[in-house]
Amino acid sequence: MNMLTTAYTGPSAWTRSQMEADPSWRYQLSRDEVDQVRRAVDAAMATGKPLECITADDFPLGSLHERIRRLAVELEEGRGFELWRGLPVDEWSIDERGMAYWGLGRHLGDPVVQNARGELFGHVQDTTGTDPETNANSRFYHTNRAAPFHVDGADIVGLMCVRTAQAGGASLVVSSTSIYNALLRDEPELLPLLYQPLWFDHRGERNAVTGNPYWVTSICGWSGRKLSMMYLRNFIESAQRYEGAPPLTPGHHRLLAAIDRHAESSELCLSMDFRPGDIQWLNNHVTLHSRTGFTDFPEPDRKRWLMRLWLNQFERDRFTDTYGFYGIAVDTPQ
Repeated sequence: MNMLTTAYTGPSAWTRSQMEADPSWRYQLSRDEVDQVRRAVDAAMATGKPLECITADDFPLGSLHERIRRLAVELEEGRGFELWRGLPVDEWSIDERGMAYWGLGRHLGDPVVQNARGELFGHVQDTTGTDPETNANSRFYHTNRAAPFHVDGADIVGLMCVRTAQAGGASLVVSSTSIYNALLRDEPELLPLLYQPLWFDHRGERNAVTGNPYWVTSICGWSGRKLSMMYLRNFIESAQRYEGAPPLTPGHHRLLAAIDRHAESSELCLSMDFRPGDIQWLNNHVTLHSRTGFTDFPEPDRKRWLMRLWLNQFERDRFTDTYGFYGIAVDTPQ
């Protein structure tokens, strides 16, 4: 077992106070950059292609392309997240909003399927009213409840805010490498459990290779240079429902509680407000994210709405390299 036994160093191991003192993680798009996006949207829509067939070549950018490449370096080698601000989503149609976001993402990475329906472009809205505590297959992004700290199934997750809630819904981000360092400092005896295989629930979906409703991997992976953490506590706990699942030990329960405690701590947890036109970019290997619960407006056309992309790095897939194949089986018409 390849395990990191010393504190992880580097810019991804940040604390809340450091980020509050250095707001360079907020990037304000310039007027020229917004104009580049506008022109690229027009060019992409003029191709007549469906959104999911649009490539970076169909979405031509000027200097903003180079800024996105710097973003890619920041996500992989730097702090692991960035918040972009300034897209005029209120001025655009639904199709234009989606095209703008998709096109920017195509300059950053390759889209990844988000669920068994084959969706490459997701929406985070309260649409079901399902209580995740009573339905093991439900997903928090379809409710208004507070979400647990977690990662998503790709190298990068992007969330673009179209509309905010009436109250609540703050985005929470924490450095998972800093959580690792806190565990090393306070509960070092738990570290080996991070590298042991666990069952993760697919929550009603299937693994594309094995056909199983769960996949098996570890919470942490250490390459000798980079540390990755894949944390989905509710997926780990609900996988216990499957026959043959190795039972979680008292040590596992202590570990999961400790990760949550550090993630929620005032030392590490960074809260950021979402405004319409904001895009939050996160590296799933070195950050965990969550959100507070929220109260929606009663009018359907005012309800909280985020657009979501899952992206893998170009020409390689660090997620699969680290954790093994995590693909979701896509249901196709017979």
